Amino acid sequence: MKAVLLGSGNAAFHIAPALRAAGVEWLQVYSRTSAHAREMAERIGAASCTDSLDEISKEAGLYLLAVSDQALPAIAGRLRLPGKTVAHVAGSVPLSALAPVSGHHGVMYFFQTFSKEASSPDFRKIPVCLEASDDVTANLLESLARRVSDKVCFLSSEQREVLHIGGVFVNNYVNFMYTAASDLFAEQDMDFSLLHPLMEQTLEKALRIPPAKAQTGPAVRGDKEVLSRHLRRLSQTPQGKRYEETYRLLAHAIANRYEK
Repeated sequence: MKAVLLGSGNAAFHIAPALRAAGVEWLQVYSRTSAHAREMAERIGAASCTDSLDEISKEAGLYLLAVSDQALPAIAGRLRLPGKTVAHVAGSVPLSALAPVSGHHGVMYFFQTFSKEASSPDFRKIPVCLEASDDVTANLLESLARRVSDKVCFLSSEQREVLHIGGVFVNNYVNFMYTAASDLFAEQDMDFSLLHPLMEQTLEKALRIPPAKAQTGPAVRGDKEVLSRHLRRLSQTPQGKRYEETYRLLAHAIANRYEK
């Protein structure tokens, strides 16, 4: 399958090579920054690259938009590819955003966190969530997705947005909690690796039993004395003050969730 990639960020950096390994022939890469377009084209063996939407090749069968959620509507507003299959990889952008581009439009949402600095994950384990405007597009995207992943499903735009929200909770917000603990430890010249066994056990429990049943700590116990001591300690240092309100809000949320 001949395809054009629009985007050169974190998602494109990992998704495009995986699709190439699955048989996609990348004809061209588009990026707003010409250097980035050139680097991505070299990475995936694309014949050409461009920083102009007016120069997008019309020779491909698939056009994959792997750009930021913010940039996608603007690109879709300018791109016109009648008769072509066009898909985006965004979690919170509805299918309808691509309707002006082509009658054959869809979504291939690779549900994983991607960073250029990190090694590529095992794509066979990554859920690929699909949505399509029509059966022809659905069949094409499903066939391609199954070449890459063992976990392929169809979700509506509304369901995909809830999935994305869940991802923000379990990845973005959890990682920010790691950042908060790391900052607090650094302030006291403590080794962050002391937390590694606890982090591993917390994830292991969440994968094995319902997370709600795995919840422990002073907030779920209603231990106001410990919570007050923690908040008092946090108020005494610069880094502590930075995270004092976060601690208070989370303790309140946990207490409300488990209120007897």
